[in-house]
Amino acid sequence: MPYLNSVVFYTALQQDDIQLISLPPRNMAHAMSVGKLDAGPLPIAEVLRMKDKLTPIGNLGVATNGRARSVLLFSKVSVQNLTSHTIAVTSHTSTSIQLLRILLDQLWKVPDIKLEKPDADADAKLIIGDSALRAIHSPSLEYTRVYPYIYDLSLEWQRLTGKPFVFARWVARADLDISIIQELTCKLDNAYQHGKTRITQIANSKHIPEMTAQQIEAYIRGFTYQLAQPELEAIQEFKSRLASLPEWLPPVMPYSPQQEK
Repeated sequence: MPYLNSVVFYTALQQDDIQLISLPPRNMAHAMSVGKLDAGPLPIAEVLRMKDKLTPIGNLGVATNGRARSVLLFSKVSVQNLTSHTIAVTSHTSTSIQLLRILLDQLWKVPDIKLEKPDADADAKLIIGDSALRAIHSPSLEYTRVYPYIYDLSLEWQRLTGKPFVFARWVARADLDISIIQELTCKLDNAYQHGKTRITQIANSKHIPEMTAQQIEAYIRGFTYQLAQPELEAIQEFKSRLASLPEWLPPVMPYSPQQEK
């Protein structure tokens, strides 16, 4: 996952027998569905959709209890005034788009929204990951001038449900040999234990020009990476609320790691 919020998993994963491939959430799920990827932190919307084709790797994932700070809706008007307007949505996500659909329908009560491609000239934009961090921390304030209304979708979910939000969960293809899954579970847990004790060092080594090392560290520490009962209940809440909406799946767009530069 080529985002700052997932780097704690990768600092110690040995690459002698594990090939690490950089893919955003939506593309990662597609690659796993066609057998080109064995494991990864899949977006929770895709985990729910693919069901028995996947098996969890331990209890690791990416969740927040309140602000995510990097899953943001930028809007030219207040969200209550978005009725019949357009929203450009990132091509990298599925969970965040589905979360946005739930909020529009069940929290904000905003009908007749049209979702457009990321480069569309829209009234609002959904941006995630490091791109969202760059937008919100940019000294030029480009986004905040054009889009003065900014909504953190994880915080809005908490307002709606009172629960944390789970963006991704580490899973493997269920058709893998059980011994491989057990090995992956052990290696991933060791890698996470290594990474979580080195968040300060990670923050000092990661270069996002718009952010200080202290801001990066605070951002990473704002996530929950071990999913416990509250997070598992939140997944079921998300599943139930998503099921009440018409079925819809965002397209898979071509991706290059250069897009994150």
